[in-house]
Amino acid sequence: MKNARLLALMLVVIISATGILAGCGRNANTRRADFSFNLGSEPPQLNTTLLTDTVSMTVIRHVMEGLVRLDQNNKPVPGIAERWEISPDGKKITFYLRKNARWSNSAPLNKDGTEPAEGVNPVTAHDFVFAWKLLLDPENAAPYSYIAYFIKGAEEFNLGQGSWEDVGVKALDDYTLEVTLDKPAPFFVDLMAFAVFMPIDEEFYKGLDYENQVGDKYGIDANKLIYNGPYVIKEWQHEDHILLEKNEHYYNKNELNLNSIYMGMVSDSNTAYNMYANGDFDMIGLKGERVPQAKQDGYKVYSYNDGAIFYLEFNTAHPVLANKNIRKAFSYAVNRQSFVKNVLKDNSKPALAFTSPEIKGYSKPSFHDEVGDIISDADVSKAKEFLKKGMEELGITQLPSFSILTDESDTAKETAEAYQAYLKEIGVDLVIEQMPFKSRLERMEKKDFAIVSAGWGPDYNDPLTFLDLFTTGNGNNHTSYSNPDMDALVNQVRSEADPAKRNQLYIQIENLLMDDMPIVPVYFRVRDYTVKDNFTGVVRNAFQDINLYWVKKVGK
Repeated sequence: MKNARLLALMLVVIISATGILAGCGRNANTRRADFSFNLGSEPPQLNTTLLTDTVSMTVIRHVMEGLVRLDQNNKPVPGIAERWEISPDGKKITFYLRKNARWSNSAPLNKDGTEPAEGVNPVTAHDFVFAWKLLLDPENAAPYSYIAYFIKGAEEFNLGQGSWEDVGVKALDDYTLEVTLDKPAPFFVDLMAFAVFMPIDEEFYKGLDYENQVGDKYGIDANKLIYNGPYVIKEWQHEDHILLEKNEHYYNKNELNLNSIYMGMVSDSNTAYNMYANGDFDMIGLKGERVPQAKQDGYKVYSYNDGAIFYLEFNTAHPVLANKNIRKAFSYAVNRQSFVKNVLKDNSKPALAFTSPEIKGYSKPSFHDEVGDIISDADVSKAKEFLKKGMEELGITQLPSFSILTDESDTAKETAEAYQAYLKEIGVDLVIEQMPFKSRLERMEKKDFAIVSAGWGPDYNDPLTFLDLFTTGNGNNHTSYSNPDMDALVNQVRSEADPAKRNQLYIQIENLLMDDMPIVPVYFRVRDYTVKDNFTGVVRNAFQDINLYWVKKVGK
Protein backbone atom coordinates (compact mmCIF):
# COMPACT_ATOMS: atom_id res chain seq x y z
CA MET A 1 0.00 0.00 0.00
CA LYS A 2 0.02 -0.90 1.59
CA ASN A 3 -1.35 -1.95 1.32
CA ALA A 4 1.63 -0.48 2.48
CA ARG A 5 -0.04 -2.73 -0.62
CA LEU A 6 0.86 -4.66 -5.22
CA LEU A 7 0.56 -1.02 -2.84
CA ALA A 8 0.56 -4.03 -5.37
CA LEU A 9 1.20 -2.00 -1.61
CA MET A 10 1.40 -5.38 -3.80
CA LEU A 11 0.45 -4.29 -2.15
CA VAL A 12 -0.29 -3.38 -6.43
CA VAL A 13 -0.50 0.38 -6.37
CA ILE A 14 -2.29 1.63 -9.43
CA ILE A 15 -1.16 4.49 -11.63
CA SER A 16 -4.01 6.95 -11.45
CA ALA A 17 -5.21 10.31 -10.30
CA THR A 18 -6.38 8.84 -7.00
CA GLY A 19 -3.83 6.08 -7.11
CA ILE A 20 -6.14 3.22 -7.90
CA LEU A 21 -8.41 3.43 -10.87
CA ALA A 22 -10.74 1.15 -12.77
CA GLY A 23 -14.50 0.94 -13.21
CA CYS A 24 -16.78 3.95 -13.18
CA GLY A 25 -19.46 5.39 -10.97
CA ARG A 26 -22.68 5.22 -12.96
CA ASN A 27 -25.36 5.95 -10.39
CA ALA A 28 -23.61 8.03 -7.77
CA ASN A 29 -25.96 9.21 -5.04
CA THR A 30 -23.22 10.30 -2.71
CA ARG A 31 -25.27 12.69 -0.60
CA ARG A 32 -26.71 9.80 1.34
CA ALA A 33 -23.42 9.76 3.26
CA ASP A 34 -21.76 12.14 5.70
CA PHE A 35 -18.52 11.97 3.68
CA SER A 36 -17.99 10.88 0.08
CA PHE A 37 -14.77 10.27 -1.83
CA ASN A 38 -13.58 8.61 -5.00
CA LEU A 39 -12.13 5.19 -4.23
CA GLY A 40 -11.49 4.87 -7.96
CA SER A 41 -12.11 1.20 -8.64
CA GLU A 42 -13.85 -1.99 -7.64
CA PRO A 43 -12.05 -3.94 -4.89
CA PRO A 44 -11.22 -7.37 -6.35
CA GLN A 45 -12.40 -9.02 -3.11
CA LEU A 46 -12.19 -8.42 0.65
CA ASN A 47 -10.92 -11.73 2.01
CA THR A 48 -8.19 -10.29 4.22
CA THR A 49 -5.96 -13.34 3.86
CA LEU A 50 -5.86 -12.88 0.07
CA LEU A 51 -5.53 -9.09 -0.27
CA THR A 52 -2.71 -7.56 -2.32
CA ASP A 53 -4.05 -4.21 -3.50
CA THR A 54 -4.51 -0.77 -2.01
CA VAL A 55 -8.13 -0.46 -3.13
CA SER A 56 -9.22 -3.39 -0.99
CA MET A 57 -6.97 -2.33 1.86
CA THR A 58 -8.56 1.12 1.95
CA VAL A 59 -11.96 -0.48 2.45
CA ILE A 60 -10.67 -2.98 5.03
CA ARG A 61 -9.01 -0.17 7.02
CA HIS A 62 -12.49 1.20 7.71
CA VAL A 63 -14.42 -2.01 8.43
CA MET A 64 -11.91 -4.27 10.19
CA GLU A 65 -9.52 -3.80 13.10
CA GLY A 66 -6.43 -5.75 14.08
CA LEU A 67 -4.64 -6.09 17.36
CA VAL A 68 -3.43 -2.51 16.93
CA ARG A 69 -4.37 0.53 14.86
CA LEU A 70 -2.03 3.21 13.56
CA ASP A 71 -2.58 6.72 14.87
CA GLN A 72 -2.30 9.91 12.80
CA ASN A 73 1.50 9.68 13.05
CA ASN A 74 1.69 5.97 12.10
CA LYS A 75 2.42 4.86 15.65
CA PRO A 76 0.71 1.67 16.89
CA VAL A 77 -2.05 2.25 19.44
CA PRO A 78 -4.40 -0.25 21.09
CA GLY A 79 -6.94 -1.79 18.76
CA ILE A 80 -8.58 -5.11 19.60
CA ALA A 81 -5.63 -5.60 21.94
CA GLU A 82 -5.86 -3.09 24.78
CA ARG A 83 -2.24 -3.73 25.75
CA TRP A 84 0.74 -5.97 24.99
CA GLU A 85 3.96 -7.14 26.58
CA ILE A 86 7.25 -7.88 24.83
CA SER A 87 9.73 -10.29 26.44
CA PRO A 88 13.25 -9.03 27.24
CA ASP A 89 14.72 -10.95 24.28
CA GLY A 90 12.10 -9.43 21.92
CA LYS A 91 10.96 -12.84 20.69
CA LYS A 92 7.70 -13.27 22.57
CA ILE A 93 4.81 -10.81 22.40
CA THR A 94 1.67 -11.31 24.48
CA PHE A 95 -1.43 -9.41 23.41
CA TYR A 96 -4.26 -8.86 25.88
CA LEU A 97 -7.54 -8.38 24.02
CA ARG A 98 -10.29 -6.06 25.18
CA LYS A 99 -13.42 -7.88 26.29
CA ASN A 100 -15.86 -5.42 24.74
CA ALA A 101 -14.87 -5.98 21.07
CA ARG A 102 -17.72 -7.46 19.04
CA TRP A 103 -18.44 -8.88 15.60
CA SER A 104 -21.11 -7.05 13.63
CA ASN A 105 -23.40 -10.11 13.52
CA SER A 106 -24.05 -9.75 17.24
CA ALA A 107 -27.67 -9.28 18.25
CA PRO A 108 -28.94 -5.67 17.84
CA LEU A 109 -28.44 -3.35 20.78
CA ASN A 110 -31.32 -2.59 23.11
CA LYS A 111 -33.17 0.70 22.64
CA ASP A 112 -31.14 2.23 25.44
CA GLY A 113 -27.89 1.29 23.67
CA THR A 114 -27.02 -1.57 25.99
CA GLU A 115 -26.14 -5.08 24.86
CA PRO A 116 -28.79 -7.81 24.95
CA ALA A 117 -28.35 -10.69 27.36
CA GLU A 118 -27.92 -13.16 24.50
CA GLY A 119 -26.60 -13.16 20.97
CA VAL A 120 -23.31 -11.31 21.57
CA ASN A 121 -20.42 -12.47 19.38
CA PRO A 122 -17.12 -11.35 20.94
CA VAL A 123 -13.86 -10.96 19.04
CA THR A 124 -11.44 -13.41 20.66
CA ALA A 125 -7.86 -14.58 20.39
CA HIS A 126 -9.17 -17.66 18.57
CA ASP A 127 -10.37 -15.44 15.71
CA PHE A 128 -6.79 -14.26 15.17
CA VAL A 129 -5.41 -17.79 15.38
CA PHE A 130 -7.93 -18.99 12.77
CA ALA A 131 -7.20 -16.09 10.41
CA TRP A 132 -3.44 -16.45 10.66
CA LYS A 133 -3.66 -20.18 10.07
CA LEU A 134 -5.58 -19.43 6.87
CA LEU A 135 -2.95 -16.86 5.88
CA LEU A 136 -0.23 -19.50 6.19
CA ASP A 137 -2.14 -22.58 5.02
CA PRO A 138 -0.44 -23.77 1.79
CA GLU A 139 -3.84 -24.70 0.34
CA ASN A 140 -5.06 -21.11 0.73
CA ALA A 141 -2.13 -19.88 -1.42
CA ALA A 142 -2.19 -16.42 0.16
CA PRO A 143 0.10 -14.05 -1.76
CA TYR A 144 1.12 -12.32 1.48
CA SER A 145 1.85 -15.46 3.51
CA TYR A 146 5.54 -14.61 3.58
CA ILE A 147 4.90 -11.48 5.64
CA ALA A 148 4.20 -13.75 8.64
CA TYR A 149 7.54 -15.56 8.35
CA PHE A 150 8.83 -13.59 11.33
CA ILE A 151 6.70 -15.94 13.45
CA LYS A 152 8.37 -19.11 14.67
CA GLY A 153 7.52 -22.11 12.46
CA ALA A 154 5.43 -20.02 10.04
CA GLU A 155 7.63 -20.48 6.99
CA GLU A 156 7.98 -24.20 7.53
CA PHE A 157 4.19 -24.63 7.85
CA ASN A 158 3.55 -22.48 4.78
CA LEU A 159 6.01 -24.49 2.70
CA GLY A 160 4.51 -27.80 3.82
CA GLN A 161 7.55 -28.69 5.90
CA GLY A 162 6.05 -28.29 9.36
CA SER A 163 2.84 -28.54 11.34
CA TRP A 164 0.54 -25.82 12.64
CA GLU A 165 1.16 -27.00 16.18
CA ASP A 166 4.76 -25.81 15.83
CA VAL A 167 3.80 -22.28 14.72
CA GLY A 168 4.31 -19.64 17.39
CA VAL A 169 0.69 -18.43 17.55
CA LYS A 170 -1.29 -19.57 20.61
CA ALA A 171 -4.58 -18.50 22.17
CA LEU A 172 -3.79 -18.90 25.88
CA ASP A 173 -7.45 -18.13 26.59
CA ASP A 174 -10.25 -16.21 24.88
CA TYR A 175 -8.56 -12.86 25.42
CA THR A 176 -4.83 -13.63 25.47
CA LEU A 177 -2.81 -14.20 22.29
CA GLU A 178 0.84 -15.25 22.52
CA VAL A 179 3.09 -14.80 19.49
CA THR A 180 6.61 -16.24 19.39
CA LEU A 181 9.06 -14.94 16.79
CA ASP A 182 12.09 -16.63 15.29
CA LYS A 183 14.13 -13.48 15.81
CA PRO A 184 13.29 -10.07 17.25
CA ALA A 185 11.44 -7.88 14.74
CA PRO A 186 11.21 -4.31 16.04
CA PHE A 187 8.38 -3.45 13.64
CA PHE A 188 6.23 -6.51 14.41
CA VAL A 189 3.70 -4.69 16.60
CA ASP A 190 3.26 -2.04 13.88
CA LEU A 191 2.66 -4.85 11.40
CA MET A 192 -0.37 -5.99 13.40
CA ALA A 193 -2.32 -3.07 11.88
CA PHE A 194 -1.74 -4.50 8.37
CA ALA A 195 -4.80 -5.92 6.59
CA VAL A 196 -3.73 -9.55 6.28
CA PHE A 197 -3.43 -9.87 10.07
CA MET A 198 -7.11 -9.03 10.68
CA PRO A 199 -9.19 -11.62 12.60
CA ILE A 200 -11.78 -13.88 10.96
CA ASP A 201 -14.73 -15.47 12.73
CA GLU A 202 -14.34 -19.19 12.05
CA GLU A 203 -18.02 -20.07 12.41
CA PHE A 204 -19.09 -17.39 9.94
CA TYR A 205 -16.31 -18.27 7.48
CA LYS A 206 -17.16 -21.96 7.48
CA GLY A 207 -20.85 -21.16 7.23
CA LEU A 208 -20.18 -19.93 3.68
CA ASP A 209 -19.16 -23.43 2.58
CA TYR A 210 -20.95 -23.72 -0.74
CA GLU A 211 -19.70 -26.92 -2.35
CA ASN A 212 -16.55 -26.70 -0.20
CA GLN A 213 -15.43 -23.48 -1.89
CA VAL A 214 -15.25 -21.41 1.27
CA GLY A 215 -12.38 -19.17 0.25
CA ASP A 216 -14.07 -18.35 -3.04
CA LYS A 217 -17.12 -16.98 -1.22
CA TYR A 218 -15.78 -15.14 1.83
CA GLY A 219 -15.30 -11.43 1.13
CA ILE A 220 -16.88 -11.27 -2.33
CA ASP A 221 -19.93 -9.28 -1.25
CA ALA A 222 -21.27 -7.26 1.67
CA ASN A 223 -23.22 -10.21 3.10
CA LYS A 224 -20.21 -12.50 2.75
CA LEU A 225 -18.38 -10.66 5.53
CA ILE A 226 -18.84 -9.69 9.14
CA TYR A 227 -16.96 -6.76 10.60
CA ASN A 228 -15.20 -5.81 13.82
CA GLY A 229 -14.04 -2.33 12.82
CA PRO A 230 -15.49 1.19 12.93
CA TYR A 231 -17.89 0.71 10.01
CA VAL A 232 -19.83 -2.00 8.21
CA ILE A 233 -20.58 -2.29 4.49
CA LYS A 234 -24.23 -1.38 4.08
CA GLU A 235 -24.14 -1.57 0.27
CA TRP A 236 -21.66 -2.89 -2.26
CA GLN A 237 -22.92 -2.14 -5.75
CA HIS A 238 -20.15 -3.69 -7.78
CA GLU A 239 -18.27 -1.40 -10.17
CA ASP A 240 -20.23 1.57 -8.79
CA HIS A 241 -19.92 2.27 -5.06
CA ILE A 242 -19.57 1.02 -1.51
CA LEU A 243 -21.60 2.59 1.29
CA LEU A 244 -20.36 2.28 4.87
CA GLU A 245 -22.37 2.85 8.03
CA LYS A 246 -21.12 3.17 11.57
CA ASN A 247 -20.82 -0.21 13.31
CA GLU A 248 -23.14 -0.09 16.32
CA HIS A 249 -21.11 -2.86 17.94
CA TYR A 250 -17.73 -1.10 17.62
CA TYR A 251 -16.28 -0.50 21.08
CA ASN A 252 -15.18 3.05 20.23
CA LYS A 253 -18.16 4.11 18.11
CA ASN A 254 -18.87 7.22 20.19
CA GLU A 255 -15.52 8.68 19.12
CA LEU A 256 -16.42 8.47 15.42
CA ASN A 257 -17.79 11.67 13.93
CA LEU A 258 -18.99 10.23 10.63
CA ASN A 259 -22.07 8.03 10.60
CA SER A 260 -21.65 7.03 6.97
CA ILE A 261 -19.04 7.05 4.18
CA TYR A 262 -19.60 6.76 0.43
CA MET A 263 -16.78 5.27 -1.70
CA GLY A 264 -17.29 5.94 -5.40
CA MET A 265 -15.65 4.05 -8.26
CA VAL A 266 -14.99 6.64 -10.97
CA SER A 267 -12.07 5.89 -13.26
CA ASP A 268 -12.12 9.04 -15.38
CA SER A 269 -10.35 11.93 -13.64
CA ASN A 270 -12.39 14.59 -15.49
CA THR A 271 -15.64 12.99 -14.38
CA ALA A 272 -14.40 12.77 -10.79
CA TYR A 273 -13.41 16.44 -10.80
CA ASN A 274 -16.79 17.52 -12.13
CA MET A 275 -18.51 15.46 -9.45
CA TYR A 276 -16.36 17.14 -6.81
CA ALA A 277 -17.25 20.58 -8.21
CA ASN A 278 -20.93 19.64 -8.17
CA GLY A 279 -20.76 18.53 -4.54
CA ASP A 280 -20.99 14.78 -5.18
CA PHE A 281 -17.56 14.08 -3.68
CA ASP A 282 -15.91 15.63 -0.63
CA MET A 283 -12.44 14.37 -1.59
CA ILE A 284 -10.79 13.38 -4.87
CA GLY A 285 -7.29 12.80 -6.16
CA LEU A 286 -5.90 15.28 -8.67
CA LYS A 287 -3.78 14.71 -11.74
CA GLY A 288 -0.82 17.08 -11.86
CA GLU A 289 -2.23 18.98 -14.83
CA ARG A 290 -5.47 19.55 -12.89
CA VAL A 291 -3.82 21.18 -9.87
CA PRO A 292 -3.62 24.74 -11.34
CA GLN A 293 -7.31 24.64 -12.25
CA ALA A 294 -8.25 23.34 -8.81
CA LYS A 295 -6.39 26.21 -7.19
CA GLN A 296 -7.96 28.68 -9.61
CA ASP A 297 -11.38 27.26 -8.70
CA GLY A 298 -10.63 28.03 -5.08
CA TYR A 299 -9.89 24.53 -3.82
CA LYS A 300 -7.08 23.86 -1.38
CA VAL A 301 -4.63 21.29 -2.76
CA TYR A 302 -2.73 18.91 -0.50
CA SER A 303 0.32 16.81 -1.45
CA TYR A 304 1.98 13.82 0.19
CA ASN A 305 4.52 11.15 -0.66
CA ASP A 306 2.52 7.95 -0.48
CA GLY A 307 5.62 5.76 -0.26
CA ALA A 308 4.94 4.03 -3.56
CA ILE A 309 7.32 3.32 -6.40
CA PHE A 310 6.06 2.69 -9.92
CA TYR A 311 7.91 0.62 -12.44
CA LEU A 312 7.89 -1.55 -15.52
CA GLU A 313 7.64 -5.16 -14.41
CA PHE A 314 9.00 -7.91 -16.65
CA ASN A 315 7.98 -11.52 -16.93
CA THR A 316 11.48 -12.96 -16.88
CA ALA A 317 10.13 -16.28 -18.16
CA HIS A 318 9.60 -14.55 -21.52
CA PRO A 319 12.24 -15.92 -23.93
CA VAL A 320 13.57 -12.43 -24.76
CA LEU A 321 12.96 -10.62 -21.46
CA ALA A 322 14.81 -13.39 -19.65
CA ASN A 323 17.98 -11.63 -20.84
CA LYS A 324 19.28 -9.12 -18.30
CA ASN A 325 20.88 -6.88 -20.91
CA ILE A 326 17.58 -6.53 -22.77
CA ARG A 327 15.95 -5.44 -19.53
CA LYS A 328 18.75 -2.96 -18.86
CA ALA A 329 18.27 -1.52 -22.34
CA PHE A 330 14.64 -0.78 -21.46
CA SER A 331 15.77 0.99 -18.28
CA TYR A 332 18.23 3.27 -20.06
CA ALA A 333 15.59 4.10 -22.68
CA VAL A 334 13.14 5.53 -20.10
CA ASN A 335 13.42 9.28 -19.54
CA ARG A 336 12.23 9.62 -15.96
CA GLN A 337 12.82 13.36 -15.66
CA SER A 338 10.75 13.99 -18.75
CA PHE A 339 8.07 11.58 -17.59
CA VAL A 340 7.58 13.34 -14.26
CA LYS A 341 7.64 16.79 -15.85
CA ASN A 342 5.56 16.20 -18.96
CA VAL A 343 3.28 13.24 -18.13
CA LEU A 344 2.67 13.31 -14.37
CA LYS A 345 3.16 17.08 -14.05
CA ASP A 346 3.34 16.82 -10.28
CA ASN A 347 5.95 16.59 -7.52
CA SER A 348 6.76 12.91 -8.00
CA LYS A 349 10.48 12.08 -8.17
CA PRO A 350 12.46 10.02 -10.71
CA ALA A 351 13.34 6.63 -9.20
CA LEU A 352 16.95 5.53 -9.69
CA ALA A 353 16.74 2.83 -7.01
CA PHE A 354 13.89 0.72 -5.63
CA THR A 355 13.19 1.40 -1.95
CA SER A 356 10.99 4.41 -1.23
CA PRO A 357 12.50 7.54 0.37
CA GLU A 358 9.71 7.27 2.97
CA ILE A 359 11.40 4.25 4.55
CA LYS A 360 13.57 5.19 7.51
CA GLY A 361 17.30 4.57 7.43
CA TYR A 362 19.81 3.32 9.95
CA SER A 363 22.31 6.19 10.06
CA LYS A 364 20.37 8.67 7.89
CA PRO A 365 16.72 9.77 7.93
CA SER A 366 15.90 7.68 4.86
CA PHE A 367 17.26 4.35 3.66
CA HIS A 368 17.24 5.86 0.18
CA ASP A 369 19.78 8.42 1.41
CA GLU A 370 22.03 5.55 2.49
CA VAL A 371 21.82 3.49 -0.69
CA GLY A 372 21.73 6.47 -3.08
CA ASP A 373 20.91 6.48 -6.79
CA ILE A 374 22.12 3.21 -8.32
CA ILE A 375 21.02 3.33 -11.94
CA SER A 376 21.16 6.11 -14.54
CA ASP A 377 18.36 7.91 -16.34
CA ALA A 378 17.71 8.35 -20.06
CA ASP A 379 20.79 7.30 -22.04
CA VAL A 380 19.60 6.18 -25.46
CA SER A 381 23.06 5.33 -26.79
CA LYS A 382 23.77 3.10 -23.80
CA ALA A 383 20.30 1.56 -24.14
CA LYS A 384 21.13 0.60 -27.72
CA GLU A 385 24.44 -0.91 -26.60
CA PHE A 386 22.70 -3.13 -24.05
CA LEU A 387 20.00 -4.04 -26.57
CA LYS A 388 22.60 -5.09 -29.14
CA LYS A 389 24.51 -7.12 -26.57
CA GLY A 390 21.37 -8.86 -25.38
CA MET A 391 20.25 -9.74 -28.88
CA GLU A 392 23.68 -11.17 -29.65
CA GLU A 393 23.53 -13.30 -26.51
CA LEU A 394 20.08 -14.57 -27.56
CA GLY A 395 21.21 -15.16 -31.14
CA ILE A 396 18.43 -13.04 -32.64
CA THR A 397 18.55 -10.26 -35.23
CA GLN A 398 15.03 -8.93 -34.75
CA LEU A 399 12.96 -8.25 -31.66
CA PRO A 400 9.32 -9.28 -31.32
CA SER A 401 6.77 -6.70 -30.22
CA PHE A 402 5.97 -6.69 -26.51
CA SER A 403 2.59 -6.10 -24.90
CA ILE A 404 2.30 -3.92 -21.78
CA LEU A 405 -0.65 -4.42 -19.45
CA THR A 406 -2.15 -1.36 -17.82
CA ASP A 407 -5.42 -0.16 -16.33
CA GLU A 408 -8.27 1.48 -18.19
CA SER A 409 -8.00 4.96 -16.66
CA ASP A 410 -6.94 7.99 -18.67
CA THR A 411 -3.82 8.36 -16.53
CA ALA A 412 -2.80 4.74 -17.08
CA LYS A 413 -3.17 5.17 -20.84
CA GLU A 414 -1.01 8.30 -20.87
CA THR A 415 1.64 6.50 -18.84
CA ALA A 416 1.76 3.50 -21.17
CA GLU A 417 1.94 5.77 -24.20
CA ALA A 418 4.96 7.53 -22.71
CA TYR A 419 6.74 4.19 -22.19
CA GLN A 420 5.82 3.25 -25.74
CA ALA A 421 7.45 6.42 -27.08
CA TYR A 422 10.66 5.98 -25.03
CA LEU A 423 11.16 2.42 -26.22
CA LYS A 424 10.40 3.29 -29.83
CA GLU A 425 13.58 5.41 -29.80
CA ILE A 426 15.65 2.25 -29.45
CA GLY A 427 13.59 0.22 -31.93
CA VAL A 428 11.32 -1.61 -29.47
CA ASP A 429 7.64 -1.96 -30.35
CA LEU A 430 5.35 -1.81 -27.32
CA VAL A 431 1.66 -2.74 -27.72
CA ILE A 432 -0.68 -1.35 -25.06
CA GLU A 433 -3.33 -3.61 -23.48
CA GLN A 434 -5.78 -1.70 -21.28
CA MET A 435 -8.13 -3.57 -18.97
CA PRO A 436 -10.02 -3.24 -15.68
CA PHE A 437 -7.91 -3.21 -12.53
CA LYS A 438 -9.20 -6.60 -11.38
CA SER A 439 -8.40 -8.18 -14.74
CA ARG A 440 -4.86 -6.83 -14.65
CA LEU A 441 -4.30 -8.33 -11.20
CA GLU A 442 -5.58 -11.69 -12.42
CA ARG A 443 -3.24 -11.61 -15.43
CA MET A 444 -0.31 -10.74 -13.16
CA GLU A 445 -1.12 -13.52 -10.70
CA LYS A 446 -1.23 -16.01 -13.58
CA LYS A 447 1.99 -14.50 -14.98
CA ASP A 448 0.14 -14.03 -18.24
CA PHE A 449 2.01 -10.98 -19.46
CA ALA A 450 5.27 -9.79 -20.99
CA ILE A 451 5.47 -6.34 -19.35
CA VAL A 452 3.11 -4.67 -16.89
CA SER A 453 2.92 -1.15 -15.56
CA ALA A 454 2.82 -1.76 -11.82
CA GLY A 455 3.82 -0.40 -8.44
CA TRP A 456 4.49 -1.23 -4.82
CA GLY A 457 3.90 0.61 -1.57
CA PRO A 458 5.15 -0.05 1.98
CA ASP A 459 3.37 -2.30 4.46
CA TYR A 460 5.59 -1.26 7.38
CA ASN A 461 8.49 1.11 7.97
CA ASP A 462 11.50 -1.06 7.23
CA PRO A 463 13.44 -1.63 3.97
CA LEU A 464 12.42 -5.29 4.01
CA THR A 465 8.88 -4.31 3.01
CA PHE A 466 10.38 -3.57 -0.43
CA LEU A 467 13.44 -5.79 -0.54
CA ASP A 468 11.86 -9.21 0.07
CA LEU A 469 9.38 -8.71 -2.77
CA PHE A 470 11.41 -10.51 -5.43
CA THR A 471 12.48 -13.58 -3.49
CA THR A 472 11.79 -16.98 -5.00
CA GLY A 473 8.23 -18.10 -4.35
CA ASN A 474 7.04 -14.79 -2.92
CA GLY A 475 3.30 -14.62 -3.63
CA ASN A 476 3.64 -11.03 -4.86
CA ASN A 477 6.61 -11.76 -7.12
CA HIS A 478 4.94 -11.99 -10.51
CA THR A 479 8.16 -11.61 -12.49
CA SER A 480 9.27 -15.29 -12.33
CA TYR A 481 12.62 -13.80 -11.27
CA SER A 482 14.67 -16.07 -8.99
CA ASN A 483 18.20 -15.59 -7.72
CA PRO A 484 19.64 -17.81 -4.94
CA ASP A 485 21.92 -14.96 -3.88
CA MET A 486 18.89 -12.72 -3.35
CA ASP A 487 17.11 -15.41 -1.35
CA ALA A 488 20.18 -16.00 0.82
CA LEU A 489 20.60 -12.30 1.59
CA VAL A 490 16.95 -11.91 2.57
CA ASN A 491 17.17 -14.97 4.82
CA GLN A 492 20.24 -13.43 6.44
CA VAL A 493 18.31 -10.23 7.12
CA ARG A 494 15.48 -12.15 8.77
CA SER A 495 17.88 -13.84 11.17
CA GLU A 496 20.12 -10.81 11.84
CA ALA A 497 19.32 -8.87 15.02
CA ASP A 498 22.09 -6.26 14.74
CA PRO A 499 20.66 -3.11 13.05
CA ALA A 500 23.98 -2.06 11.48
CA LYS A 501 24.53 -5.49 9.93
CA ARG A 502 20.93 -5.60 8.72
CA ASN A 503 21.44 -2.26 7.03
CA GLN A 504 24.50 -3.48 5.16
CA LEU A 505 22.57 -6.51 3.98
CA TYR A 506 19.77 -4.24 2.79
CA ILE A 507 22.26 -2.22 0.73
CA GLN A 508 23.58 -5.42 -0.87
CA ILE A 509 20.05 -6.56 -1.73
CA GLU A 510 19.15 -3.21 -3.29
CA ASN A 511 22.27 -3.23 -5.47
CA LEU A 512 21.71 -6.84 -6.54
CA LEU A 513 18.11 -6.06 -7.50
CA MET A 514 19.16 -3.08 -9.60
CA ASP A 515 21.82 -5.15 -11.34
CA ASP A 516 19.48 -8.06 -12.18
CA MET A 517 16.65 -5.62 -12.99
CA PRO A 518 13.46 -7.74 -13.06
CA ILE A 519 11.77 -4.33 -12.86
CA VAL A 520 12.62 -0.87 -14.20
CA PRO A 521 12.08 1.81 -11.52
CA VAL A 522 10.41 4.91 -12.96
CA TYR A 523 9.17 7.24 -10.21
CA PHE A 524 8.44 7.68 -6.52
CA ARG A 525 4.91 8.99 -6.33
CA VAL A 526 3.80 12.22 -4.73
CA ARG A 527 0.03 12.56 -4.82
CA ASP A 528 -2.19 15.62 -4.95
CA TYR A 529 -5.72 15.71 -3.65
CA THR A 530 -8.35 18.14 -2.48
CA VAL A 531 -10.84 18.00 0.40
CA LYS A 532 -13.79 20.27 0.98
CA ASP A 533 -13.05 22.99 3.55
CA ASN A 534 -15.82 21.88 5.89
CA PHE A 535 -14.02 18.66 6.79
CA THR A 536 -10.94 18.10 8.93
CA GLY A 537 -9.04 15.04 10.12
CA VAL A 538 -8.29 13.22 6.85
CA VAL A 539 -5.10 11.19 7.22
CA ARG A 540 -3.13 10.32 4.09
CA ASN A 541 0.47 9.14 4.18
CA ALA A 542 2.80 6.34 3.12
CA PHE A 543 1.41 3.83 5.62
CA GLN A 544 -2.26 4.83 5.63
CA ASP A 545 -3.24 5.76 2.11
CA ILE A 546 -6.67 6.96 3.22
CA ASN A 547 -7.88 6.87 6.81
CA LEU A 548 -11.10 8.67 7.75
CA TYR A 549 -11.20 7.56 11.40
CA TRP A 550 -10.72 11.10 12.70
CA VAL A 551 -12.70 13.04 10.08
CA LYS A 552 -15.33 15.48 11.29
CA LYS A 553 -17.47 18.13 9.69
CA VAL A 554 -16.71 21.65 10.86
CA GLY A 555 -19.11 23.72 8.80
CA LYS A 556 -22.06 23.57 6.46
